Amino acid sequence: MLRKKIFDIIEVAKDDSKLSILYDRFMMVVIVISLVPLFFKESHFLLTLIEVVTVIIFVIDYILRWITADFHDKNPKGILSFIKYPFTAWAIIDILAILPSLTMLNGSFRIFKLFRLWRALKALKILRYSKSFSLILSVIKREKK
Repeated sequence: MLRKKIFDIIEVAKDDSKLSILYDRFMMVVIVISLVPLFFKESHFLLTLIEVVTVIIFVIDYILRWITADFHDKNPKGILSFIKYPFTAWAIIDILAILPSLTMLNGSFRIFKLFRLWRALKALKILRYSKSFSLILSVIKREKK
């Protein structure tokens, strides 16, 4: 049950799981740090390094969430959970935050320079780790019914 343990860690902490809380805080710091290069017009080695390291962390986070998608799905149906995951709201925000930065890792991804304006979507990732935002979403979902 390694995947279940990974899921419990990467999901927003709902209980007193110290690893999950630590992961949430780590990801919030990474998200804030990933925004730093956006404040500078010119590129510098340190800014490029920040960009590359944070993109790698975001890609790892995306992959971990994808391989544990069946635990997050309310009605898991085998492989269908893994197929549906990339089309969820959070997955789309994650991938849109990652795509513009891929141009730095490999020149063949130049097409994604069109998405440079979407780099600011990294800031939306922080909402996933906000307990207040989660509470607002749960109230909206409950009142919708």
